[in-house]
Order: sequence, then structure tokens, then C-alpha cells
Amino acid sequence: MTKEIRKDLIKAKSLYKDKKYDESLAIYEKYYSENPEVFKEWDRIFYSWALYQSYVKDSEDEDKLYETAELVTELVKQEDLNEKRACPYTFTVFKVLDLLYSENDYFNLINWLDKINPELLDEKRFKSNERVYRSKKEKYYDYASKAYLECEDYEKCIEISKQALSNLKRFTNNSDVWYCWRIAKSYKELLQNNEALKYLDEVLKVKKDWFVYREIAENYHILGDDEKAEEYLCDAILANDPLTIRVNLFYLAYKTLKDSNPDLALRHAELFYAIKLENDSQMPEDIEELLIDEVTINKNDLEREIKEYWLEYKFKDQELQYGTITKIFEHGKAGFITSDNDESLYFNVSDYKGDGIHEGGHVSFYTEKSFDKSKNRESIRAVNIREEF
Repeated sequence: MTKEIRKDLIKAKSLYKDKKYDESLAIYEKYYSENPEVFKEWDRIFYSWALYQSYVKDSEDEDKLYETAELVTELVKQEDLNEKRACPYTFTVFKVLDLLYSENDYFNLINWLDKINPELLDEKRFKSNERVYRSKKEKYYDYASKAYLECEDYEKCIEISKQALSNLKRFTNNSDVWYCWRIAKSYKELLQNNEALKYLDEVLKVKKDWFVYREIAENYHILGDDEKAEEYLCDAILANDPLTIRVNLFYLAYKTLKDSNPDLALRHAELFYAIKLENDSQMPEDIEELLIDEVTINKNDLEREIKEYWLEYKFKDQELQYGTITKIFEHGKAGFITSDNDESLYFNVSDYKGDGIHEGGHVSFYTEKSFDKSKNRESIRAVNIREEF
């Protein structure tokens, strides 16, 4: 190496430190294209950082981003962020990962995930405007878990999701629940429905969304236990989410009920048919074979009739209870009811059926099992709450 080249590379490093990234990059690009063998470790590191600042950090040119990222991964190796504050290799690859994830390009996402060793990622989270952002290690596992599920590599999805549950010390926005969800979805696809149900039980402790109940019901239906499936169909059908996003739930209910309660099953099939018809969607063959008369069906009446059935089903083994609303939290989303038996019960305001909820109001209610995540134990909460006059 001539003294002139060495002098210019030192100058390029100095320019980078002065934040003159373009000038620094011009020198590095010139000599790397002509004499890559003269670059020492520190030359490669600063060249990588110059590339990151100029073409990666705020890149709007996707082709240039990919081209630059490939070069950076040739120039330097991934360093351990538990020992160093920053690494051009890791920062650059994650810019590519973020882009691919945002575009739902899961196949290419997996290819780039293979360039990262998660053991060299840190678990440092940061806050901005009261929001907590994931660490790079958690983001890696989030991306990998989702990508393998979407690419139907179910065994790999299970493996990487279980690694996340074992290796991560903290989970942002209930990400541990989503790892359990993807494990359960993968086990179902692998026809290991009992294993799927184990993980769905963990999901249900935290998330009471209709699609969780539907997923559990579907696994029981596949296992041939339609009686158990009905228990979970009930909560999914009684949810208040729009019918259009729950349409396939009513098809599952039809298949689950058609042997034990054909008339009720038909009502669900008719509601499914009405929703699909509104959206001009293709019908399954077994629904077409029912020869449903679209003229005679009324979607709103069917929904009301079906909900009335499932509401009665849900509380068939309970007596209606009464009590007083003794506490509504400042955020207005939850509170406590003291029953006439002097038992204090947590409730969500969304379970109140009526207007003008207030402390001191006398109400009727039923109860259901819940899970207190802060105390990590099962609990009981009040539901289907109605004001009593």
C-alpha cells in the first residue's frame, strides 16, 4: 500500500467523524473498487458506516438499499450488541428487514433473517412519546415467527417461537401471547390439535378476542369433540365485532351443529349465506347444496335469533346475580361490582348493556372465568351487566 492511499484512507475516516459522509464515501468507494485488499478492519468498518449514513439510514431507493446492504455484509461481520453500542452490519440488515416486513415479503425476509445471529442482539428497548419500542432481539423473533408461519414452514415457526419464549426476558405489547398463537396455528396445520389447544389456553388467558375462541372451537371440531367446540363458539358468536370479518365463524358453527341440532345449524348457514351474498363471495359446495332461498332470509333477524340462543346457552347453568357498581376507574374502561352476597367482582365497561353507567348503580349480571395477568392467576369477572330499576 502506498503512503498516498494510506493517507487518503485516514482522511476518509476523519471526514466521516466530521459527518462529511459523502466526501468520506467517495474516497472509500474509489479505493475499494480498485484495491479492496488494502482495506484494514477499521477501514472496512468506517466504509460501512459511511455507506449506512449515505444509502441506508434514510434510504428511499429500495434497489440501492439492497445493493448497499449486500456490500456492507461483505465488508464487515455482525458484532455483539451486548458488548458494543452499534454495529453497521446489524443496523443495515435491520433496515432491510423492516422494509421487507412492511411489504409482507416473507420469503425474502427469511433470506435476510438468515444473515443475523440472534445471540448477538441486545434486549435494549427504548421509549418515545410514552410508547415502548421492541429491542432488536425481540424484533428478530417477531419477524421470524411471523415469516415462517406465512411461508407455511410450520415446524420452523414452532421452533423459532419457542426459542423466543425461552430466550427473551421481556415481551412488548404481549408478544409472548403472539408466539403462543403462532405455535398453536402451526400445530393445527401439522394436525397436532391437542398440542395446539395447550398453547391456545395460554393465549386465552390474556386475549378474549372472538378469533381466539373460534380457533379453539375449530380445533375441538377437528378432534371430533363438537360438544366442547360449542362452548367456545358461544363466546365467538356473542362478540360484537362486525359480521363481515366473522363470516367464516358461522360456517364453522353450521358444520359443528349440523348433526346435533340441524335446525340451529341451518340458521347459521343462512346467516353465513346472507353475509357472503352481500359481498358477492364464492360459496362452499355444501352451503350451495342447501338451496337457501335468499328472498326469505333476513340477516338482522337471523343475527338476533342466533345471539339470543347463544346468550341463553352461555348462562344456562347460572343464576342471575345482582349487585352495585362500587368503583369505576378514572380511565373509564373497568371497575368493580359488589354483589348482594358481598363479593367484589372486576368488570369491563364494554360488558355493560345500557347507557349512563355510574357508581352506585344497581345491576344484574352473570360471571365468567378470567385471568388476572398482574397476579398471574385465574379470576372471576362480571359480564352481561344490565342496569336494574
